[in-house]
Amino acid sequence: MIQMTLIQIDNYGPWTVTPRPRTESDLQILQAELFADVQRLIAAKKGLVFFTRFDNLLAVTNGLNEEDHMRIQRSIRNRYPITISMGVGAAETAHEAQRLATIALQKEGGAQSSGRKEILAINNLIE
Repeated sequence: MIQMTLIQIDNYGPWTVTPRPRTESDLQILQAELFADVQRLIAAKKGLVFFTRFDNLLAVTNGLNEEDHMRIQRSIRNRYPITISMGVGAAETAHEAQRLATIALQKEGGAQSSGRKEILAINNLIE
């Protein structure tokens, strides 16, 4: 079994222009630092993070349980002006686990939705 976690920055598009447009360098710095911090937190549990876009990450998280995922979300909330939502799926293949993680998170609303904030949507976990 493989467990995958889809990680998305909440309400990222609107945040980039509110209350004023942010500079490209500011956005890239936030994205790079966020990736490094998420990678560090997940790697501590023997996981691995890949960026698909810097506001959308995909991680192999076999060693992480529900509390570990919530701890990562709290850490990001406390250190950044944004929050992250996560979808978790586990299956026999990485492709299927990623699909399940995506479905779980999409059921809670899109990344641009102002109503979606720090969601942890679990389709399946490896226990």
